[in-house]
Amino acid sequence: MTVRNMQRAFTWLVLVSVSVCALVFGFNYFNLQRPVNKILEQDERNAGVRVSVYYDSYIDTDTIVFDVRFVGPPAGYPGLFRVFFQFAREMQGRDIEHVMLAYNGRQKLKIKGDDFQELGASFGAMQPRQLLWELARNLRLLNGRLVMSHIPGNYAQMLQKNLSEENELQAASALFNTITQ
Repeated sequence: MTVRNMQRAFTWLVLVSVSVCALVFGFNYFNLQRPVNKILEQDERNAGVRVSVYYDSYIDTDTIVFDVRFVGPPAGYPGLFRVFFQFAREMQGRDIEHVMLAYNGRQKLKIKGDDFQELGASFGAMQPRQLLWELARNLRLLNGRLVMSHIPGNYAQMLQKNLSEENELQAASALFNTITQ
């Protein structure tokens, strides 16, 4: 093989690699990130929330990663969960095995796809604290075990108490702390 042929082969290899990366990025963007961007833009109450949504490893279409990048005023934690529930509603009808909850790129917890779909279907019909409670009850550790059965009793009781009261901010804050620990 001549030097010229090796240069051509290398050029083609680079072009194909860049094209594949662009296709994977575009696929993730148009299927997941774009819908969540619309959710963030359409509801001014969501200002202050930044999330990145993508397929696990960018190619596993059975698993979605909902990656929280920033939560701040004015939306705060209630806004974050509102975005999550609105996104679940937007993903209705899709075949999803799991949704991974990540914080700044690090996967923390997961929820089964069916439970995620149910949250989306219930959004608007249930009170926010009821949705938060359903999310908390269905959250799983990465090994698949339910979170509620593996957190210390007093903390679990406090989380349940917060989620059963009228104070949505406290409830959302307690649940967010569970996710980011």
